[in-house]
Amino acid sequence: MKPHDDYRNGDGGDAEDSEGEEALALELELSLSDDAAPARVLAALNALRKSRQHYDTVLVAGGAEVPAHRAVLAAASPYLLEALAPPAAAAPPAYRVDDVDADALRDLVEYAYTGRLRVREPAAARRLYRAAWRLRLEPVRAHLAERLLRRVAPPDALELRALPDLAPPQLAALDAYIARHFTDICASGALAALPLLRIEMLRESSAEGGEETALAVADAALVWLRDQNAVDVDLDELCQRVHLLYVDSTGALRDCGELPAARGDAPELQEYRREAAQRGRNQRRAAPEPDVPARALPPLPLQLGARAPRGDCAVLAAQRVEGSARATRALLSLRGRLAAARVCWRDVAAGGGMARGGVLGAGAEPAESERRARLAHGRCAHGTAALAGALLVCGGYDRARVLRGAELYSPATNEWTALPDMRGARARFPVARLGDDVYALGGSDGHAELDSVDVFGGGAWRAAPRLPLALSHAAAAVDEERRELYLIGGWAGGLSLKRVLRFSAEAGAWSEAPPLGAGRSQCGAAHWAGALWALGGCDAWHCLAGTETLRLGEAGAGWAPGPALPTARRSVGAAVWRGQLVAAGGSDGAASLRRTEWLAAGAGAWRAGPALRRPRAALGLVALDDVLYAVGGFDGKEFLACVECLYEPDGEWTTLCAPPAPHAPLPAAAEREEQ
Repeated sequence: MKPHDDYRNGDGGDAEDSEGEEALALELELSLSDDAAPARVLAALNALRKSRQHYDTVLVAGGAEVPAHRAVLAAASPYLLEALAPPAAAAPPAYRVDDVDADALRDLVEYAYTGRLRVREPAAARRLYRAAWRLRLEPVRAHLAERLLRRVAPPDALELRALPDLAPPQLAALDAYIARHFTDICASGALAALPLLRIEMLRESSAEGGEETALAVADAALVWLRDQNAVDVDLDELCQRVHLLYVDSTGALRDCGELPAARGDAPELQEYRREAAQRGRNQRRAAPEPDVPARALPPLPLQLGARAPRGDCAVLAAQRVEGSARATRALLSLRGRLAAARVCWRDVAAGGGMARGGVLGAGAEPAESERRARLAHGRCAHGTAALAGALLVCGGYDRARVLRGAELYSPATNEWTALPDMRGARARFPVARLGDDVYALGGSDGHAELDSVDVFGGGAWRAAPRLPLALSHAAAAVDEERRELYLIGGWAGGLSLKRVLRFSAEAGAWSEAPPLGAGRSQCGAAHWAGALWALGGCDAWHCLAGTETLRLGEAGAGWAPGPALPTARRSVGAAVWRGQLVAAGGSDGAASLRRTEWLAAGAGAWRAGPALRRPRAALGLVALDDVLYAVGGFDGKEFLACVECLYEPDGEWTTLCAPPAPHAPLPAAAEREEQ
């Protein structure tokens, strides 16, 4: 059967085909026939009974017990069908299957026995997909995903995007289709069927601005939703009211309900503040009393199918509303649910007490200014290190493969130069510079964890002593004074590791260092103020906010807790810059982050720094020549090739080769008077 072209508006056949022929062709394309499925199920049943799992009868002969399934024996022998009949009064256990269409359930059970699944039309295919996803029938889910995405059209594109657990390449292609055909999707009425978030941003009528791109406006609204943890509450509740926001001095959106009352406030602002205060009082009254123990609930029967979709937060498409220069409509993905958004500017009278003073998203960079050159390939989970006044980047992932290529960036010429390839492809690995050499440590080649170590020095790569074990997702830090390199945590054998390895450049050998207090992978690491630091990461299931530190040179010292990061995150960048420890980017498990945090020497808590221009997880974060660089990474949709820099701790991240000029603030609001 010849597949249709991907992501086209299919007719279902030539114009001459009859309606019946079109329906038959569609059914053949969507249906699944797997002749080997019954044999696989029977083999699995045999393996289960041999391991004494899920069997329901035991046959005894000569003192030996043989576990079996009564139904299989009855199907194999008419005699056993009668002999093993259960008592008439015995009733089979019943299990409730949540959120699964009844017809879809019948079809999937039939498939389990026959290997055949008949699907007549796309709506039934989508119901079957959700049922197969909930019941973990991966062959059916994967088949339906591939077949449904052959026939994308504007009216059903959003229903397909709402399907849970589509593969990243499928999501990327579908998101690209939605962005290209967003006007047609809106015209089809599909966007109007979604929950609608209404956001208005107040600006004095005399103020400049409001000309930001539709995508910039939608991105700012999404960042506000995430920063308020609004995406974790009931979406329907969020859609019940209009959200009034303003732009603060940092370029971020803030809820007008947070503003203190002042004489001269616009009437709409006064009313909004009163409603926000009332909602707060209602929430406090609805909160449970802390001293009253919760009443024990009766046990529920076993439920099948309970499963939550993976959450993501992203702007899938945005455009100006036709006929309205200051209104944007957008499609958002919020923790696995799709929502429409309408974001617009609302003018208020000048001098009306409106607090503002920022440029949305920190404004656009001057088009005529020179920007940092981009990597040859977008990549994440790569290695990045400073070497002889340049930036070395190697390995990692792009959208299709694990990379072995390396590049060197010269700030003086603003150019990337290709270096010799590494000895093998690798990603999910750290690099660290020790002396004049850069070490690439472990990682994954896309098939298995690695124990190999590649060293770049003298213009070429060479092998170094192997690690004691193969691992990926570790972090690395260097103590130049002691000529020692440390490999911290990581992932091996299905576990996040506590193990810490020490490499001595003088001895040329690995040894054990004190282990972490908790296993962690995908953490950031740095050597700072005479100690090793491990920042965030994950413990195989959850992102971590905790940090740990190990004082070097102290006999018997072990890892101790450090100040926790404000946000739990993995795949975070770590560096030391201007005497402070820096954590930037990463992922909170649902979305890539823009956050930057600083830890000053002796401080007991992190403080917020300027947000990255792009969300970045699994990025490279390196200080070079008094400039902090963020290189590559994954923003939730794209593998990034762009580079951004921070020139001052209180400045802003930029792609420019020189510090940008400060943004001119919006005209000052009238001074607030004491009531």
